Amino acid sequence: MAPWPRDDKRVPKGYLPIVLVRDDDEGGEETRVLVRVKDLKEPCMAALLELAEQQFGYGQQGVLRVPCDAQRFEHVVNMARKSKAAR
Repeated sequence: MAPWPRDDKRVPKGYLPIVLVRDDDEGGEETRVLVRVKDLKEPCMAALLELAEQQFGYGQQGVLRVPCDAQRFEHVVNMARKSKAAR
């Protein structure tokens, strides 16, 4: 997971832009990140993608929005990478 500057429109090959949406009492905070496409194939990422589908639907335009705060998302990405390395 890498931070993605708001002013940079280019996405490196093999990465997907994701907006993490933290829904809380303060109106929700968005964090923009770049995630390796191969990390999305890991089973522990499936739950987050299902949450995104339930909350935002399949028809998202542009960037994939995921209902998760940055700290939790980073933890899931790290788990996915460790799981892959253990195989």
